[in-house]
Amino acid sequence: MNRMISSASLWWDGRSAREQKMLALMGLLIAAVLIWLLAVRPAWAWREAAAERRIEATTSLNRLEAGLAARAPKTPRSVMPLAEVEQAARSAAEAAGLAVTLSVDEAGGIGFDAPDVTSAALFGWLASLKTDYGVEVRDLTVIENADATLDASGAFGT
Repeated sequence: MNRMISSASLWWDGRSAREQKMLALMGLLIAAVLIWLLAVRPAWAWREAAAERRIEATTSLNRLEAGLAARAPKTPRSVMPLAEVEQAARSAAEAAGLAVTLSVDEAGGIGFDAPDVTSAALFGWLASLKTDYGVEVRDLTVIENADATLDASGAFGT
């Protein structure tokens, strides 16, 4: 390494002052071009790409919000009588293949007990009640059994 430095130093000293200035200027220009090509242009390209991705994300968000607004009910659903909630829960449970026990809970609403059910059947039943009838679960307790089934109990609200 010292040999290379000493040979470069001898070569540099062998140049006239005018040549040294021209070589130094040329080195600065080469360094400036390399900085431009390897740092500045990629940074600008990254910034432009980020701006484009932001525009795309904003457009997607606006479309999603418009779709959700279109799906939202225009008028609030009326409160279903308890008999209709019970009938809706029974028919949805039968459609889902669940053996559900329905009863009146302490608050005067409809309570349910669903022993030994799969998670797909239970949550599919609850989702269908919400989407088809507007009946939501007000209280839910789920316990996992050793055989990977669930014991669920809860109460409905509308």
